[in-house]
Amino acid sequence: MSAHLEVKAVSLHFGGLQVLSGLSFSVQPGTVCALIGPNGAGKTSLFNCISRLYRPSNGAITINAIDVLAVRAHDAVRIGIARTFQNLALFGTLTVRENVLAGAHGATSSGMVADLLRLPRARREMQATRAKADAVIDEIGLTHVAETTVSSLPFGTQKRVELARALMSDPQLLMLDEPANGLDHSEVEELAQLVRDIAERRDLTVLLVEHHIGMVMTVADHVVVLDAGRKVAEGDPQSVVNNPDVIRAYLGKAA
Repeated sequence: MSAHLEVKAVSLHFGGLQVLSGLSFSVQPGTVCALIGPNGAGKTSLFNCISRLYRPSNGAITINAIDVLAVRAHDAVRIGIARTFQNLALFGTLTVRENVLAGAHGATSSGMVADLLRLPRARREMQATRAKADAVIDEIGLTHVAETTVSSLPFGTQKRVELARALMSDPQLLMLDEPANGLDHSEVEELAQLVRDIAERRDLTVLLVEHHIGMVMTVADHVVVLDAGRKVAEGDPQSVVNNPDVIRAYLGKAA
């Protein structure tokens, strides 16, 4: 089941610095929504609020009517939230399979004691988790490098590993923070198609922060534009990129 995300009047302050100001928008189930805006607009800060790394100063965030801010940060995965990071957060000395298996942490049900004692329930769950990891690895097109150490892989492939790891928790809301950053043109096109295919195949809601407008135009159903912590526009990709307020936000008042 995909998620219905609601962001309502969210503000965030760090001391005297206002990072987000009264931000409101919604993402419909099964759609891809892109957050765009110049550097410092508050995009990643909003991501951190939704994934519970930050707590907003004001406002509300819900996913399928569940109060996200009432959930502990390490339990976000249990209400269907998974994310990737702007800077890769992989275990470089581990293999692709081991990194993907790490994505099941927090989503399994057997306890630490059962794992340590190798009880039948824990063994069965581990077998199922390994089979699931192999299926996700195949889905993302990483089977040929499953036993390869992540640090030895090209950057674009590492991005796919992080995406595979996020999918291990069977999220309803998949949050991608600048997934095209550092990729070349052909890699961006492949990634955009992969994200669209995954969203449709898994009935996922996707929220992504992205600077690569080509990817946004390809993959997004809806676009929300931030500038200095405020929403300056939202709508379909074509109308948004032609919006004078959006052009000014990116290019300055002279534009």
